[in-house]
Amino acid sequence: MSRDFLVGGIFILALTLVGALTFMLQEYPSGSALTLNVGFEDVSGMKAGDPVRIRGLRSGVVDKIVLDPQRDLAVATIQLGQNLEPREGYEFKILPASALGGTYLRYTPGVGDLVATDDLRGLAGGDVLGEVGDLLNNTRGSIEDGLSSLSSLLQKLDSGQGIFGGLLTSDKAKTQFLNSVENLEILTARLKAGEGLVGSLLLEGSDQQVQFNRVLSRVDSEMGAIEAGEGTLGLLLKDRETRENLKKTIGDLTVSLDAIANARGLLGAVIHDEEFVTTVRESMRSISKVTEELGPEGAGMLARLIHSKKLGDEVASAIGAISQISQDINNGPGTLHSLIKDPSLFNDARETLTLLRDSTEDLREQEPVTAFFSILFAPF
Repeated sequence: MSRDFLVGGIFILALTLVGALTFMLQEYPSGSALTLNVGFEDVSGMKAGDPVRIRGLRSGVVDKIVLDPQRDLAVATIQLGQNLEPREGYEFKILPASALGGTYLRYTPGVGDLVATDDLRGLAGGDVLGEVGDLLNNTRGSIEDGLSSLSSLLQKLDSGQGIFGGLLTSDKAKTQFLNSVENLEILTARLKAGEGLVGSLLLEGSDQQVQFNRVLSRVDSEMGAIEAGEGTLGLLLKDRETRENLKKTIGDLTVSLDAIANARGLLGAVIHDEEFVTTVRESMRSISKVTEELGPEGAGMLARLIHSKKLGDEVASAIGAISQISQDINNGPGTLHSLIKDPSLFNDARETLTLLRDSTEDLREQEPVTAFFSILFAPF
């Protein structure tokens, strides 16, 4: 035996041992943080050595499976690499590893408080074909209803019922549909070319699009102002005092409308009180009659003053004369001007009136002739 052959054999043996050890470590985790006994009514082909997965990750292995006559269950002992004790809502479920066979145990630790580990229960999910069969069996009624509806739909389509049935059986409907599609293509092409109002809005850089963007900008600006509490609408939305005042105004308006509806107040009487309405109508007739009398056919002075040009001119002339007289009195000369403007003349006139009054008092004590001459010559 050569030296090279010995070295090669040792190297191959070492590789074999490393591979076997790696396989053993993957299949059977070294060490066990937690051991649990789980009872199953049916293990569905699960055997010792099958992996235990938590959220899809390999976290343990099924150590052994034995029958427990007392519990009437198959009890599987599992070894977990982490201390994940079962809590409320836990679940152990046997699931198929692939369509070709094999199983694994899915463990969901749950949340909440810890539960007792002396009576853990698990479920068997069965193989893939079995689950498909259960699914088909559970949905058999729905599948049959769906097939029946599909058959009825195909029959209606074949007989030409409905829109799609008409498209399949009627040449006229086909022609109309194709024409509609063609018109839609033409409309789409025109829109892309920027024709029409909508097309111009879609055309990048068009005047209509620029104006539309300006409108949108203004709307956005107005919305910003409203959001900031500016303007009447902004105050209504943001200012509590304004809202309260509006509510109060609406309340007062409601009270007023209620008063009108119940014939209270002047407006309510006008609407509901027949006697008041009759009085108003009579007053309106009187006003109308007076208005007629003031018309061109009226015979009164006011009607003549309104409609007679001659009388109007005469009144205007009289007013002008009075105005001229007032102006002459104000500008002078003359007795009235002096009486109004000259304080000395006014004082003389007042003294004269005072002397006349005193002379009148003396008449009571004098004879008539004496009294007559006294009155006549007293001012002198």
